Amino acid sequence: MELTCYGLLKEAYKKHGNFPAVITMGEKTPLSKFLHDVDSIAAYLNSIGLVSGDAATVFLPNVPHAFICFYALNKIGVVANIIHPLTSPEVIEQTIEETGSKAIFILDILSEKYANAINKSGIPCIICSNSDYVYSVKRVCVKAYELKNAKGLRNFNRSITYSKAVFLGSFHKSVEEKDASKTAVYLHGGGTTGKSKTIMLSSININEIALKLRKFDAVPHKPGSECSLVVLPMFHAFGLAVAMHFPLTNGFTCIPMSQFTGEGAIKLLKKYNITFILGVPNMFKKMYDDEKFRGEHLKKLRLIFCGGDFLSERFVSDFNKAIAFYGGKGRLFRGYGLTEVASVCSLNSYSDCREDSIGKPMDGMTIEIWDEMRKPVSNGEQGEIVIKGSTVMQGYFNGRDTVPNDGVYVDSKGERWIQTGDLGYLDEDGFLFFTGRKKRMIIISGYNVYPADIEKIALQLPFISDVCAVQGYQKGRPCVKLCVTLNDEGKDKEDARSEIQSHCKKNLAKFSCPRKIEVLDAMPRTKMGKIDFVKLSDQLEIKRKEDK
Repeated sequence: MELTCYGLLKEAYKKHGNFPAVITMGEKTPLSKFLHDVDSIAAYLNSIGLVSGDAATVFLPNVPHAFICFYALNKIGVVANIIHPLTSPEVIEQTIEETGSKAIFILDILSEKYANAINKSGIPCIICSNSDYVYSVKRVCVKAYELKNAKGLRNFNRSITYSKAVFLGSFHKSVEEKDASKTAVYLHGGGTTGKSKTIMLSSININEIALKLRKFDAVPHKPGSECSLVVLPMFHAFGLAVAMHFPLTNGFTCIPMSQFTGEGAIKLLKKYNITFILGVPNMFKKMYDDEKFRGEHLKKLRLIFCGGDFLSERFVSDFNKAIAFYGGKGRLFRGYGLTEVASVCSLNSYSDCREDSIGKPMDGMTIEIWDEMRKPVSNGEQGEIVIKGSTVMQGYFNGRDTVPNDGVYVDSKGERWIQTGDLGYLDEDGFLFFTGRKKRMIIISGYNVYPADIEKIALQLPFISDVCAVQGYQKGRPCVKLCVTLNDEGKDKEDARSEIQSHCKKNLAKFSCPRKIEVLDAMPRTKMGKIDFVKLSDQLEIKRKEDK
């Protein structure tokens, strides 16, 4: 029988013992307490009516509660609807409704801003505090509140009896889900068409990532002696499956960063025995550019992987030279993946590495390059990157209209493929090379940004005629570039830019807001009369030149 994610974590406890699972604010949470809190939250959720097949929203940055919520929900078969902690209140309200979420987890410092949206939903809200895992402060692990329409938060003391009973284990036990093939999470990504999609992954999908990555952790280590710096958030498949689930189930201690900075990451590298880091290019660049990056602490690094965006060979070489200068044997490796395959599916490693490539397929994964007729092309020939294997998603979630394998191509043999929308080629040795994006998705610091969402917001302004959001670059860094035409000839262009910027900041997440706004007299068009977004975008070659 396949294990659930919670089941695999319990197996890790049996195998590795009671190592520190998480370190936050300098204090350690042993795996025994971590599991106790998981079981307690699971029991509380059962007690308020959540059962297998329901959904609950996890609206948290990288804090211990986020990890615990995921495993607690997984234990009782409730789908974890994990969303970006910068999501707007309007989108929160919409997501709760679309997924049918019956509870929400939120950080206390965010709760006031989102109180109205949560009140409208009428669902129970579990408020989490950063100090809950600082044991010098005597608090119950997670404070449970229920929001009532138009009444705001209930006083904590009115819920304390409920919470204490749960956390002392005297309430009742939760019902453990054993079917690992059921949906475990909803992750919100772009889909392979570039349109916003909700991706369904099972416990099997996520566990397969953790199990496959064990091959690349060849150095034996005492449980709890090495740490994983968790800088990628859990709403990111790489953060959930690779940065959190893989380390915890393989004897690493997780050190979550709720807000990444290069300086903050370096401080943690110096303080703890961090050997494993997974990040996106911009994170590694911020670390490398910090004046305190270089030092003996680099010698400890041995598992360093980067994905989510283009990373130049020159930067990889410079980063690795810095490690080698201090006697380290670790190397920064590129990888490739997407949410539809639960994150990583190919990567470079110590045993298999090639310059400019994004690695070889992991065990049990097949990567091919197809032409427009879904026919494999020859080695060295460019086409669409397609993937099959045990981590392929269940499909896209569409509420009551959800159908099996939505977004998955099932061939004549019944094999399930993801057509990524990315372009690349395979060399004669099976290394994968990325050459561009067939789809229009914009990548900002590893996060998917969807042009249609930005364009919809911009078109709310009455003076805009046509709009096109594309990939741009500023000083070699990726950004959203918004091109518009105006239907008001008397409108001042600078005033238009200012109003667009202000409107976008109010209605979009920070990383989705345009950094560059160009007001054009007319949009370039294809022969079919469509806006030619390729001509509007800043080409990848520009960034490569600036990186050199």
